[in-house]
Amino acid sequence: MSNPTDLKLQACMQKRPRSLLRLLSITKKDLDWRLTEKLQERGYPDFKLGDMVLLANIQPEGTINNDLAKKARISKQAMSKVVKNLEAAGYILTRKHEKDNRAVVIFLSEKGKKLMITVSECVDEIQEVYVSVIGEAENEALKNTLIKLITALHPEI
Repeated sequence: MSNPTDLKLQACMQKRPRSLLRLLSITKKDLDWRLTEKLQERGYPDFKLGDMVLLANIQPEGTINNDLAKKARISKQAMSKVVKNLEAAGYILTRKHEKDNRAVVIFLSEKGKKLMITVSECVDEIQEVYVSVIGEAENEALKNTLIKLITALHPEI
């Protein structure tokens, strides 16, 4: 006879295949793998996908480092490290804020702009694969559901 812990574990295991966390995690891993592969094919073999958290939040007029950290939901120290690495790789440019000497404004360099365009093209291609599996109507329904969830949980985004 199973003890209570074994029974609870069995119940957890039965829910696993339909766990939202698991399904989103698998989908995110698939997207990351496909995007990394496509970026490598297009001439970005050393770009770290984890750095996209910074690049994706840079506005055309530039973005203050502290604002990027908030949007990315990482510490200022972690953001500073990412900024340093991306600047060294030539994807971004930085300059002191005109009014606040403590702040740094971050801009995409030409190389960074080209990367972001390439990422957008790659994401479109990946989405086409997903739409070929689930269809356009379900794709739109999925996006609408995720937007509803994100808007409710993180209205600042």
